[in-house]
Amino acid sequence: MAKQPACSLSDEESVFFAEGCNRFDRGAFWHAHESWEDLWNMLKSRDAPNQDILLIQGLIQTAALLLHHERKNSVGIVKQWAKLQPKLEGWVNAWGLDIATHLTVIETYVEDVDHWSLVASDHQLPHA
Repeated sequence: MAKQPACSLSDEESVFFAEGCNRFDRGAFWHAHESWEDLWNMLKSRDAPNQDILLIQGLIQTAALLLHHERKNSVGIVKQWAKLQPKLEGWVNAWGLDIATHLTVIETYVEDVDHWSLVASDHQLPHA
């Protein structure tokens, strides 16, 4: 079931979102996580819709999953996938990103566990 459209981000929130996206696309997953965590805290503090808070948390967890992939940490990948999948499932597009495609690509990194044929930093956030 598709989600309701994501809430609008304030100018300050948009800065943290864009910063996280730019860092993610450069393969700086830890730093993307940090930027998006600031946004996550802002959304929580203003009582944004829960689905949007979970959306950014799911994006944070995709960054963590790819960091685990770089480190060949199978357990970390599987744990992050179990947490993030329900948060991102059902989204099509949000905040200019194609969340459905992103989730599909992230799943390929889960399937790559113990094969290690994919390169985490090759994944760029798909735009809607």
